[in-house]
Amino acid sequence: MGTSSLLDTIGSFLVFGLLFLIVIRLNQSAHENSDAYSADYMLQRNMATLTVMLEQDLKRVGLNSNATLTGIPPIQVAKADTFQFLTDLSGSTTPGAVAADIVQWRVGKPSEIPETANPNDCYVYRTVNGVESRMNLGVTQFSFRYYDIMDPTNTLAFPIANLGNIGPIDVTLKLESPYQAKQDYMMDTSNYVMLWRQIRSISRNSILQTSAR
Repeated sequence: MGTSSLLDTIGSFLVFGLLFLIVIRLNQSAHENSDAYSADYMLQRNMATLTVMLEQDLKRVGLNSNATLTGIPPIQVAKADTFQFLTDLSGSTTPGAVAADIVQWRVGKPSEIPETANPNDCYVYRTVNGVESRMNLGVTQFSFRYYDIMDPTNTLAFPIANLGNIGPIDVTLKLESPYQAKQDYMMDTSNYVMLWRQIRSISRNSILQTSAR
């Protein structure tokens, strides 16, 4: 009887231990699923916020720039990581005057955000008339590519000597979760990534945006 009772006790402990481990694993899985949902929701929200702002600005490139009268090309800076242009955000530009507003988009360096677990995320900067806004939205890629206005299939090489040759602009955005869901961030292969790409022609607001060749 004593041996049987001891075996029953040991068996009970083993069963309880297995059940306890199962409960812990289920609880861990629930937390991981919750984290995955939160990360995915955050990425969708951040992507929507950023793309809406960017699309609105791209629609305004050269707006009321009076380029044919002033002789000043609406696009001022065209790099892979920086895009700056003249526009009219309030509709207050008078005929014959230079567009009242200067808007710049650029991406920072990963080293600027050391506090996040993702080693690749960067700040995105939007500057309007010298007033800079910094956004930390989990951006790991933010790049511009520019095409020849006379041949939209031809990509312009950097540095672009004549900004008046720019026609369509290709914008690529990639967002990743800034937080790790597992111990090693590089081993986290979950779907915490969103990619957005758009090619937009800006020439309709910029009559001067024609080739100087």
